[in-house]
Amino acid sequence: MVWLPEIVSIRLMFGDRGVVTRRSPAMLACSWLLALALASLHGQTAPRPNIVVFLSDDMGWEQVGFNGGEEVPTPNIDRIAREGVKLTQFYVQPVCSPTRACLLTGRYAWKNGMEVRPTAESRHGMLLDERTIAEALREAGYQTWMVGKWHLGEWQRPHLPLQRGFDHHYGHYSALIDSFTHMRGPVLDWHRNGRPVIEEGYSTFLLADEASRLVQRHDGGRPFFLYLPFNAVHGPHQAPDEFLEKYAHRGRAGPQRAQLECMDIAIGRVIEALERKGLLDATLVMFTNDNGGIRITSNGPYRGFKAHYHEGGVRVPAAMRWPGRIPAGSASDEMLHAVDLFPTLARLAGAKTDSGLPLDGHDAWDAIANGAASPRDEIVHSLEVIRVADWKLIEEGASYYGWRDQPLQLFNIRDDPYEETNLAGSRPDMVAELRERLARHRLLAREPEKLEQIPNYPPAVYGEVEERVFGERVRMRISEPN
Repeated sequence: MVWLPEIVSIRLMFGDRGVVTRRSPAMLACSWLLALALASLHGQTAPRPNIVVFLSDDMGWEQVGFNGGEEVPTPNIDRIAREGVKLTQFYVQPVCSPTRACLLTGRYAWKNGMEVRPTAESRHGMLLDERTIAEALREAGYQTWMVGKWHLGEWQRPHLPLQRGFDHHYGHYSALIDSFTHMRGPVLDWHRNGRPVIEEGYSTFLLADEASRLVQRHDGGRPFFLYLPFNAVHGPHQAPDEFLEKYAHRGRAGPQRAQLECMDIAIGRVIEALERKGLLDATLVMFTNDNGGIRITSNGPYRGFKAHYHEGGVRVPAAMRWPGRIPAGSASDEMLHAVDLFPTLARLAGAKTDSGLPLDGHDAWDAIANGAASPRDEIVHSLEVIRVADWKLIEEGASYYGWRDQPLQLFNIRDDPYEETNLAGSRPDMVAELRERLARHRLLAREPEKLEQIPNYPPAVYGEVEERVFGERVRMRISEPN
């Protein structure tokens, strides 16, 4: 492992944000004590869980064992479902940045500024007045750690993880990296707490090692929130040679399958770290995926792929485990969305949900853990696609990235989850009702930040402060011969 002198310390400064944040330590302590007092007043007697959220990238619905996958062993991911609840109607957005923004803010992407994802050269990011679940949990006394892929703004400092509620961040800011060099094209995109890091190693395993160290060094004084979004199994599809060889018979799809096995191993390492620390059963662990799989994967019986608003693009594998609170081996087929995680986790943590902009998410804990009905009857997938109860409307002309110019479509998802029968012609009354709902939602849409290019692209490293302070040294180090 090679560290840049003056850029990172040899000693890992876990929990040290290294930057000025929005609230002082005294203010955070007061917020924590207030949150505990409020929880007590509301009769919350159950211990607050540690929270771990694993997020995979571009994985197919059918690739995990708990959804029937047999091609790649995923025993560690499957354990979460086997010892907890499988969520069979868990929805996200059809590409990555919108899903990440929904998960963290509890608000739809067409409100939080992330319906259009940042590009490699983009300055824009998630709207700065959005409040994240990390901010809410930190105010409630949690340590907040992020390890992995951000992709909600990779350049301007206010957009980066340490300014959005996380005490600790390690990983990359942009959409994708080379898993061994940690570069995106000519730009270094590997960071710890706002400083560039040059080191050797396979990104998936490095992320697991960092998360495991955070768990191992946790002092037990406060609960923690660990958000671990992997860059696996997103392209470029890379893995150590031994795993590539194992799946060489799969041809073009082989490297992605190798990535998936590595990600499962990485998840197993973090779970093992929780077990060694005696924290696993005191921790709510979730696994899910950011959007439907790409065409070299299988989304099972569901129609469509990544970037599509058909079910294959937005219905993803999801499972939660928390022994004693979630029945082992259970399943819920209730309609849920990534925006529901903010209010659900906030309830369990005794965190406030009314301190920021109004949430689109609902507290879904009873549906997840107690077999109750979903608290929602509507998902506004986009301002052109809506589901209400069993009915899903795709407006004529709807498009999104590679999903182009759709005809008018109406499906009954309960009766026809594979979207084989278009009922738009036979149910004009339902088309009209759903169009009216979409028209009302359009009034609540917010403008995203202006799409502008990073000045003087390419920099040596993502992050305007990192580029200004460390750019020349980074450029010299990455240009040195091995």
